[in-house]
Amino acid sequence: MPRKSRKHSDTGIYHVMLRGIDRCNIFNEEQDCLKFIKILKESVAQIDKEGEPHPARCVIYAYCLMSNHVHLLIGDNGNDIGDVMKRIGVSYVSYYNKHHYRIGPLFQDRFRSEPVNDARYFITLLSYIHLNPVAAGITKHPTEYRWSSWHEYEAVEPLPDSICCKSFPFAELNWAKLRETVLKTVAVDMAKVSLERRRMTDKEAEMILARITRNAPLDHIKSMPTQQKESIIAKALSRGVAMRQLERLTGINFSAIRLIKEKFE
Repeated sequence: MPRKSRKHSDTGIYHVMLRGIDRCNIFNEEQDCLKFIKILKESVAQIDKEGEPHPARCVIYAYCLMSNHVHLLIGDNGNDIGDVMKRIGVSYVSYYNKHHYRIGPLFQDRFRSEPVNDARYFITLLSYIHLNPVAAGITKHPTEYRWSSWHEYEAVEPLPDSICCKSFPFAELNWAKLRETVLKTVAVDMAKVSLERRRMTDKEAEMILARITRNAPLDHIKSMPTQQKESIIAKALSRGVAMRQLERLTGINFSAIRLIKEKFE
């Protein structure tokens, strides 16, 4: 079956997710995380062997490194997003395989991407990406998580090792306003995440999905025929499984789940 063409972003901004093959870990130790962040830095601030700066391959607005996947809010800076991500992926896999004495692919299929064409969705993603460790039960607040760009948004003044861009393609956003909005949004969303986690664990959600699908593997759901997939998602939502939870468990992107929810409401 031919691959679907990637949806183009009018702003050049994408929400990108890289996931480990078979959901395996892609970060096993501190050095792995540091290396990936270094690759991001090199992508936004290219310096040649003579120390001369070159145009950045991309623009980073947010990142979060989890054990088996990565979230990026990234601008293509006029380049092909596929080429940008290929360079990042190849650099990291080359390091990872050598460091961990392994061979073969590390990432599952090609990377996932969603176009980001408006300021509202941009802010939603900034909150979602930074709340990943909280939603996963790793930390109680994004501040406590070392491997994300949250510290850049908390800081009143730009940090010397900043990766994230402080200028935006949306006319209504500037850094001060964005920072204030994101801090408030995260506070509100944290309360929602806490409520979701009290309502249902991922294990409980998995059991519900297993009953609905008659024990089909969770990662098979997203490749099912559209009508069947939508029916499964709608039933899971009606039984109390949260949208973010469904995204984590099935690999179906949040926007698609939200559209299914609106369709069946």
